[in-house]
Amino acid sequence: MTRKLLAYSMLGITLFVLIARHASQQLFADLSFLCLAIIIIVSLGSLGIREKFLLGISLALAITIALVHPDPAATYRIALTQSAFMVAFIILLGFLYEAAQSSPSVAECGQFTTRQPPGRRFISLYLGTGIMSVLFNLGVISLLTPLVQRGVIAANPGDALNPVREQRQLSAVIRGFAWGIIWSPTALAPLTLLDLMPGIDRLQWIISGFIIASVAMFIGWAEDYLRFKNLRAARTGPRPPPPVLPKKAMLLFAAAFFWLLFLATSISRLANDTVVYGLMVACPIMLVGWLIAQHGGITPTALGKTVRRISNIIFDKMPGAAPIAITLACAGFIGRAASALVPAEQLVNAIGINTLPQYLFLSLIPIAITASAFLALSPIVAAVFLGSMFGSLPDLPIEPTLLALSISCGWAVAMTASPMVTVILVMARASGHDGMTLSVKWNLLFALVTIVMLFPVFWFLTGGN
Repeated sequence: MTRKLLAYSMLGITLFVLIARHASQQLFADLSFLCLAIIIIVSLGSLGIREKFLLGISLALAITIALVHPDPAATYRIALTQSAFMVAFIILLGFLYEAAQSSPSVAECGQFTTRQPPGRRFISLYLGTGIMSVLFNLGVISLLTPLVQRGVIAANPGDALNPVREQRQLSAVIRGFAWGIIWSPTALAPLTLLDLMPGIDRLQWIISGFIIASVAMFIGWAEDYLRFKNLRAARTGPRPPPPVLPKKAMLLFAAAFFWLLFLATSISRLANDTVVYGLMVACPIMLVGWLIAQHGGITPTALGKTVRRISNIIFDKMPGAAPIAITLACAGFIGRAASALVPAEQLVNAIGINTLPQYLFLSLIPIAITASAFLALSPIVAAVFLGSMFGSLPDLPIEPTLLALSISCGWAVAMTASPMVTVILVMARASGHDGMTLSVKWNLLFALVTIVMLFPVFWFLTGGN
């Protein structure tokens, strides 16, 4: 009964958020807040330390707002609206993951990515993870981690260097996912900031982000090569042949990707809303269509299988996402509530946005976001806070697209460096390695080098200003 209540509440929050956003009716927004409260209350017993910590910060901020803010009710509505939006967004994106993870074509693409010969393996995993995350989002970590571990053992049974191979491949997956968010059309980071900061050129962001992610890829490859160049395995048999390119599977994956973008763009134009809204509406449509295709088309048998699968997703799979949903809800609330308590113009002047060179200010933002991630504050909290603060300013002294790009770069760096971010926690559960090993031990050097890389990048993007 509890699990069903959680499922209905999670389904309800997606529906009410979409209706409230489209119809601008406070009643539906209030219903989404009610669903959010039920999700939190029902899930309390299963939450970990991180979720309870974030809930504690949210409660402290709520009390502070009640005591010192001149209009606490309005502030609560703004913060809760952000919370409900982020929960609905991650639930709807989860529909894509559920459809993709049962797709034979996606499985073929994943196996091809993880079975490349050593010379191409890092770049294949880095690029493959970033590309697959467009449809899988965080689910790509759960998909590729066991494939990597099984592939290492199958290719080199009993080899003493297998732990090193696993480290190199899992690190490539982490890095590819982290830096994929700065260009991916469906990543949470840019879509959150698009809603908070007006004037962002999304196409410019995607192009610049992809170029920066490519530079980070070559930095990661070089770091991996230099760290392990002296390790050589004593091969006792012939090297296995490289996997055959699954052309059909890749074409089907590309078709799903472009169909998703077409749906999201068309819906956003029809609804006269942003692509964020279009993507949220497109996800359940993609789920139904993709499952029908997987089950053989529009026949009674196929439709029956599709209905049963959707029921399984809603009532069995979706409740399992409650801890991540609550983490995002708290991140949205904390970021919005904290920005309401801080006078934006005074803070901007205090941190020197008008006196520092633009490239220097943009390069320092990722350092601040990474530092906050080590204090158990998710990069999402920092992104929502900064997006809300910059978005509230009447005049931005820096191009909004560059500000958003800088924030998302900070998000990317934090995901490779901090043991407390979601991607590291998900991989820790899937792989059996602890978060400190996956982040600090394996990837901190890479994170530090990418932070240094951002200084010349933003110098170039700002024309040296």
